[in-house]
Formats: sequence, C-alpha cells, structure tokens
Amino acid sequence: MLRFTSGKLTRSFLNDIPDIVIGITLWLALTLLTQRPASSALLWTVLAAGLLLADHTKRQVLREPVVFADASELFLVFTHPRFYLPYVHPAVFYGIGGTLVLATAWLFSVEPPAMPAHPVLSRVAGALLLAVPIGAYFWRPSLNIMAKVLRKFGPSGDPVLDAQKLGMLGSFAAHTVCSRQERPERQAACSFGIVTVPADKPPVVLVQAESFFDIGRLDPTQPSPLTEYMACRDRAWRHGHLNVDSWGANTTRSEFAVISGASPSDLGLDRFNPYYSFARRPLDTLAARMRQAGYLTVCVHPYDRRFYGRHKVMPNLGFDQFIGGEAFDAPHGHLVPDEVLGAWINDFVDRQTQPVFVFAITVANHGPWPTQATTPGPFAPKLGGYLDSLMATDRMIGQLASSRWLNDDGGIFALYGDHQPSLPMLNNGTFDIGTSTDYFILDRTRQAGHRRDIGVHQLGRNIAECLMECP
Repeated sequence: MLRFTSGKLTRSFLNDIPDIVIGITLWLALTLLTQRPASSALLWTVLAAGLLLADHTKRQVLREPVVFADASELFLVFTHPRFYLPYVHPAVFYGIGGTLVLATAWLFSVEPPAMPAHPVLSRVAGALLLAVPIGAYFWRPSLNIMAKVLRKFGPSGDPVLDAQKLGMLGSFAAHTVCSRQERPERQAACSFGIVTVPADKPPVVLVQAESFFDIGRLDPTQPSPLTEYMACRDRAWRHGHLNVDSWGANTTRSEFAVISGASPSDLGLDRFNPYYSFARRPLDTLAARMRQAGYLTVCVHPYDRRFYGRHKVMPNLGFDQFIGGEAFDAPHGHLVPDEVLGAWINDFVDRQTQPVFVFAITVANHGPWPTQATTPGPFAPKLGGYLDSLMATDRMIGQLASSRWLNDDGGIFALYGDHQPSLPMLNNGTFDIGTSTDYFILDRTRQAGHRRDIGVHQLGRNIAECLMECP
C-alpha cells in the first residue's frame, strides 16, 4: 500500500527500507502496548489504506500528493467535513472505511493478550519506542543530529520525488524533522521591509477572494460577465495575473505569502502550510509594518476563527484584531455570502476614527459547486454552479468599488484570487490558462496603469509601493 501511495509501484527494495523500518517500529510499539500483534497489524494497515485513499484523492482534486503538513488537517476532516468529504465517494468513506474500523475494533476485543507474563515490562518498552524519537524531535541537540542523518538520504524537498525515493513514511519523517530543524533560521530571515505611508494615511482594504480568477480568460471571444471586476481592472493602478503556489485549495499559502512577502523558497518545507508551525511566532509582515505606521490592522474571515489555527496565527502576522464568523452570526459550517462581507467591510471602515488596514478573506465561493448554473450566458455550461458564486463575488467588488472610503477618502482597494477552483474542466487540460489567478490594486487618485504579472508574494509589496506613492 505504501509503495502504491508513493506513486512508484515498481522500484528497488532499497527505496522501501525507510517505510519498512518506520512501519515495523510503529507496529512493535503498539503490539507491546496492547499485547495484541494481529490487531496492531490490522490497525496500521487500515491507516495505510486511509493514507492511500487521501493521497489518491488529493492528487486527483488538487494535483499534488499528501504531504507531512497535512497531518494538521486530520482533525479538520471531522470538524469541517464539508471541505473534505464531498471529494470522497460516500461508499468508500463510510462503507469500506467504517467496515475496516469496526473490524479492527472487533479484533482488538477478541484477540487474547500475547505476552501475559510480563505486561508491565512490555508496555514500558512499547512506550519508550514512541517516546524516545518524539523526545529527540523536541530536543534541539538531538534534532540537529536526526536532521543531519536524514539529509544523508538526499531528500529534495519535492514531495513527489521524495515519496518515490524514501517511501511515503520516510519522506514524512525527513520533511518533519528537517523543517523543524531549519525553521528558526527561516523565521528570523522573514522580513517584509520598510513601509512608508503618506501623512493622511488613507484606508486600505485588501481582499483575498476564494477560488477567484478572471473567467474571461477561458474564452477571449466572449465578453466577461464579471463587469465589476473588469471596471476595477481597467481603472486599476496595477493589475495582472498572479502566480500562486497552489491549485484548487491550500488557501493559507496565498494568504500568508501576500501578508509576509515570503516566497516558497524562503519558507522551505513550511511552504506546504505556513500556518502549521512557521507562523506560530511573531513575524515581520505588511500588517505589522502598517501597525507600526499608525494603522489599525484588522483581519476578517467570516468563518470559524479556529479553522487552520487562524485565531493563533493572525496576531503573529501583525493584526490588532481578528474577526471571524461570530461577527456575522454564522452557524457552524455556514458560508457567509460575499455581499454580506462586502457590506460589513464598508460599514466597518466608515465607522473608524483612525487609519485602518483591513485584510478580508472570503469563503463563500468554496467548492464543491452544483453542476448547473442559474446564471445565464455562454460560461454557464462550462462552469456550472461555480459561475453563480463567482457572480456574487463580482457584486461584492462593485460594493467596495463604489464605497465612500475609496472614492471620497482616497482609499486603496486591492483584490486577488487565492487559487483557481478545483473544476474538472480546468484539471483535464481543456483550457490552457496555467494555474495563475488575477489581481488588481485600485487607487482612484492615480491614473490607470499597465498589466504587470507578479508572484503572490510580491503583491503585498506592490500595495506598499502604491501606498508610498500616494499623492
């Protein structure tokens, strides 16, 4: 199962050694703890099958394999199932998965203890098999040694290549250890740089739009239905394609890149999920610099504030306030419409008596989407229900573009897509538009500029540049 999950079913036995060593260690530890070798073997086999299913699904839906940082999302499958389970067939998840779990529990209940004469000693040995490597992982001197040994196996940092070379569990171990070992140095090097603001400190609103991109790129012969977006783009100080480091999901990658200015190479292995560990300490970011310049910095995400640990991360990114779904009276799992968020932003900015920087993270356009669209037009058959959600985002753009804080107070309005939607018609090669999304930076006190394609980690610095050059 692990060999199949690695993406290379036929390979040298030497490539299986890390998986075998880790697998035997886990099985032996559980066997000594429970005294039940067969049940322990079945449990780890079931977990390996779950890993195979998760990896296959992720490759099909998101174009990338399971990585070590995905361990942080295991609990989210149960607390926020709408973001995960729709992509797995119910018969597989509930039927086969439930049967295997029940079979494992049944076997644990009927299998007799294998070593009844020395249960305490064996359980101590089993606990040590788990506790020693875990303790070594958290102790810096031993962590450095572990990282040095694992680097001798030549991990590249590419999850696909490393899974084939080191095995799935071997690559997880190498990436987990090496990322922790190098993290402090990378965190110290994370620097956004100086942000200069004009004396009047105009309001700044930055919106990360869920699964947003200019669908006019799919068929240039047709007029884009995103009329509000097109009006902002044509009037923008700067706009263009935005090269992002994900497709279909992993919104936190774009989110962190914009605010921190850190590129994937700056983050190393933490690029897969910067919120997992990297952003769990204060960092130098766009928000932190604007707070130093006298702005009230506010992040608003109309969803569960604990999702991806944002309630812990956002203060470290320089935000004075982090506002979640509680401000919208949103029930658990409910997706707040973009137009509701747009109205909230306008009302919030207008009520402030001090300069404000708002970073809004939308969520309503998250998939999966209905197969049929209610919005008419040539794009409806191609995009289905995604088109309806996208049109709501476009209406939110119109709300913000017509606001008092932008037009009368000389504010700056920037918007970008975090990643393209996970739609089959984009994943099967029907359209050759790459993986980029789109962005604009609108300042009505400035003349419209030309298109400039940038990386997502450059967008924050472009906003700082716009702010610095305000007349």
